[in-house]
Formats: sequence, structure tokens, C-alpha cells
Amino acid sequence: MKTSNRSKKTITALALALFAAVATPQVNALPKDTLNPVDVKFVKHEAAAGMGVVKIAELGVKKAENSDVKAFAEKLLADHTGANAELKQLAVDKGIDLSAIVDPADAKTFQSLEKASGAEFDKEFLAAVVKGHKTCVDNFVAESKEAKNNDLRMWVDKMTPTLKNHLARAEELHSR
Repeated sequence: MKTSNRSKKTITALALALFAAVATPQVNALPKDTLNPVDVKFVKHEAAAGMGVVKIAELGVKKAENSDVKAFAEKLLADHTGANAELKQLAVDKGIDLSAIVDPADAKTFQSLEKASGAEFDKEFLAAVVKGHKTCVDNFVAESKEAKNNDLRMWVDKMTPTLKNHLARAEELHSR
């Protein structure tokens, strides 16, 4: 029995449609561009720390007595709010669930700063920013060298100069 050209085309089209239907779930089931456990730990830690810096910076904007310290707190707030949004998007893209909890050390610092006022607040605020940014810069420099994921490394390398500038400015203001 001979098969007509039209029948062959119909069979071929059906076979292709069946193949596409079967292959599509497999394509959709491919894993996201995920991060290794060390990179995931870095992202989660820095996301929590970043939220802490934003809360502390908000407090600085409200309570700083010195206009330079207040302006610096505003800069921290703007820069870290933007960085947090970028990191959150990177985490979403990589399939990482981030906690909404602020880093516990930053929560403790925030509570301490809430009790301070005037020049004492400014001094304690700047000391906290110096301490936090020293740790943060060290973490980012290390992650830049160790990150296995190119997207994460590019974000880390983009943010590191800003963090170093924050540290330098905080040290300068704190030394006055």
C-alpha cells in the first residue's frame, strides 16, 4: 500500500507536534543557572546584612546631628537599597529564597543606636558603619576571587568599589 505525499506530510507534522509536546516539559525542567553552596551562603548572608545596613542608615537619616553624617546616611540608604534590589533579583534568577530577617548583629546594633542621640549617636553610627563595611569589603574581595558563577562575580565586582568608598568616607567622618 502506497502512502500519498499528503499523508506523509500529515504523519510528519503529527510526529513533530508529538515530539515538541514531549520535549517541551524536559526543556522547562532544566535546572536554573544555580549557585554552589558557598555562593548561596554568601548571597544569603549579604542579603541579610544589606537589609541591616538599610535599617541602620534609615536611623542615621533620622537621628544624625552632624549634617555630613546625615548626608552620608542618605548615601548609604540610597546605595544599599539599590544593591539590595539587585541582589534580590540575582537571587530570584538563581532560584535562591532569601529571608526577610535582618542580620542579628545588625539588629543588635540598631537597638543600641536607637538609644543614642546627638554627637554620641553620630560617633556610634559611624563606628558601626566602619566595622560593618570592613567585614563587608573583606567578604566581597574574597567572593570576587572565589565565586564560581559569573553573574554573581560581576555583581560583586560592581559593588566592591562602592563599599570601599563607603568605608573610606565612614573612616574619614569617624576620625573627625
